[in-house]
This record gives sequence, structure tokens and C-alpha cells, in this order.
Amino acid sequence: GVEPHLRVYGYFKDKPLKPEEISANIFIQRLDAEQTISFKPESDYLIGNEIVYEPHSFLMVINVDYQGKKHTWKWDTKEGRVTMLDSSIKSSGLELLKVEPMMFENALELKGELKFPDNFEGFITPKTSGTLIKTYRSIGDKVNQGDLLATVQSQELIRLNAERTLALDTLQFARKKMEQERVLFQKKVSPEIDYINAKREFENAQTRANELNSLIRSYGGAGNGTIEVRAAMSGTILQVLGAVGSNVTPSSPLFKIANTSQLIAVVNVSADQLDAINPNNKVTVKPQTQTGTEEALGRIKYISDVIDPKTRTAQVFIEIPNQFRWRSGQLITAQIFENQSMKPMVVREDALQNFRDWDVVFIRVGNDFEARPLELGDKFNGFVEVKSGLKAGQIYAAGNSYLLKAELGKSGATHDH
Repeated sequence: GVEPHLRVYGYFKDKPLKPEEISANIFIQRLDAEQTISFKPESDYLIGNEIVYEPHSFLMVINVDYQGKKHTWKWDTKEGRVTMLDSSIKSSGLELLKVEPMMFENALELKGELKFPDNFEGFITPKTSGTLIKTYRSIGDKVNQGDLLATVQSQELIRLNAERTLALDTLQFARKKMEQERVLFQKKVSPEIDYINAKREFENAQTRANELNSLIRSYGGAGNGTIEVRAAMSGTILQVLGAVGSNVTPSSPLFKIANTSQLIAVVNVSADQLDAINPNNKVTVKPQTQTGTEEALGRIKYISDVIDPKTRTAQVFIEIPNQFRWRSGQLITAQIFENQSMKPMVVREDALQNFRDWDVVFIRVGNDFEARPLELGDKFNGFVEVKSGLKAGQIYAAGNSYLLKAELGKSGATHDH
């Protein structure tokens, strides 16, 4: 439980000296740093004024003064150190990286499911009842809004066409009668009321003809008692549901169309995490069964105001572009980033090795690699924060760094405390 430090015990002709009778300092030369330790009396020894941090791998120069004479010793110890030339580094698959700062983003990781936006998919139905006589598109076809999809023979449309023919005849007769009454009224042959009545009959006939024309157009009337069924939206035909020759009604879906250019990821967020989420949060989405590196950047479209009483979660709807051709119903993992923080020093996670119950990375100085114990912090995207144990800019080994640990096992470059 005590931090490692140095003590100096003085002896002269095998007899102990009082600590006040001697003075000492020790110079420590590490691979990448130097340390000078001075001493003061304590109990029956001198104690160093600095911690001798791990690893204990260094050249030590010990200077002691006694009765006006200076005595010097050297002691060299190596721990957790491996020598490897450039040629061996290349063949071993080691990667040499630099200890650098990185922006970390704290994220909630949530599971969910994809679906098409509500206004991006729909069923196409006929406007009136009849017999489906032809379809023009099949599953997988791309269509634009207004494209012809099918034709339906409609008795209702035949009836309306007949009514329109009669209404047009009536309109023509009413127009002639109105003109006649106008002339007779101007010549003072007929009273004005006859002209007014004829004009009213013409206007009524015109209104009825217009109504029938509008109704036939709304049904998609194409003449000969057929109606045209057209795409109400652009997209891809996902299903063809109508069979040629079958009777159809306005409630009979003939096609299912979806605009697959966008998707909605629906995730459930626990009630205690909702306060950390807002529409400005950065969001990434990827499939749960992903084999590649596809990842979509999304935005929070809506946060539900309802918390499920059983699960204590609320649904969050994330809008994403579908550049990877994902599918409705596909399971996904979403990361909602809460905040950002700059970490002064990070290393890649695959650089970490376990050495004497420490988390270490191997730094490189010259041809030597040395294990450095670390105090670690947060993790993000394959990197881990280093709170202490390294210096910014140091070179460390990643990739197959386990090979360096294996070399230590061969050389026995460890010691016990």
C-alpha cells in the first residue's frame, strides 16, 4: 500500500551509520526521461523525496558523501523491456502510433427497428368498384407519382357517362331555350320572367354537367367505362395485390408502394434517460447484424410524449437517409450522442496488454519497447483515454502488441516486489 521510494542505509566497516552522518542523491536515467532524487534523514535511514514510478527499468547512479569523501556506484535494471529492430517490426505486424488527443462523444446505445415514414408508403386502391382488367407494373418496379398502374372496368362509370351524355344534351337544349327567351324578351314578345326561368334552367343544367365531369375525372375515367388507377406517390412497388379479372372496390388495395429513400429508426429510451435527449443530438444508426462498416447519420424527428407504463420507456423516432438500401423491419443499433469532451491523451484499445496485473502499452524509444502501466479513463470508438502513465507524442505499439508481451515471457524481463 506504500508508493515505491528509495532508502539509503549507511554502513562503515560493517557498522551502521547514523543517517545524519551521510548525504546522498541518486540520478535515474530511463528510456525517455531523467529523475534526480535527493534524501533526508528518517529513523535509521535516508528516504528519497520522490516516488520511483513503474516500471523499474533504468540506469541508477548513486552518489554518497561521507566524511568529505564522495562515493559513486551504478546499477542497471531492466523490466518490461524488449528490443526489436525495424525489420522485425514490419514482419510482426506491429503498428506504431502516436499518443494524441481525441474528441470523445458520450453516447446512449439503443436497440430498435427500421420502418418507412408514414407518408412514404401506402396502398393504391381504385376510386370506384369494378372489374380489374389490366395491370401495367409488377413487384420491384420504380414508379413516379401519376404513372398508370392499372385499368378497371366500372359499371358505375358507365352509368355516370350515360348521365353525363344526358346532362350535356339537357345543357345544350337549355342554352338554346335561354337564347330564344332572351331574344323574345328583348323584342318584348315574352315577359322577363320567362327569360329568368330559362336562364335558371341553363345554370342548373351547367352545374349538373360540371358535377358529372368532375366526378368522372376524380374516378380516373378514361372512356369506354374504364377508370385509370395511377400512382399516388413516387417509389417502389412492394406488392401487387389485385388479380386481373377480380371484382374490386374502393377498399380493395391493388398495389403497395413505398418511397425507400428514407427510413425511420424507432428506439425505446428509458424514462430516466429522456432528459439527455433532444433534437440537436448527433445520432448514428447501423444494422445489428452488420458485416461491413455501413453507418448512417440521422436526426431525431420526434420524441414521444407517452411513457409506456409497463416498460417505463418512450419511443424516439430517428430519421435517416437510406443510401445503403436497408429494409423496413430490419433490427438496428442507434447511438445518441449526449455531449463531447476532449481527451488530452488516448491510445487504441488493441494496444493494451496485461502485465503484472497492470494495463500497459509498449512505448518505443530507439530499438527498445517498454511496458508502461497506465491509469485509464473513458472509452470511445476503439480508443481509450489515458489519465496517467504516458506523455503526449510518445510512440506506442498497437496491432499485434501481444507479441511484445510474449517476448517478455521468453526473456523473463520482469521482477517481483
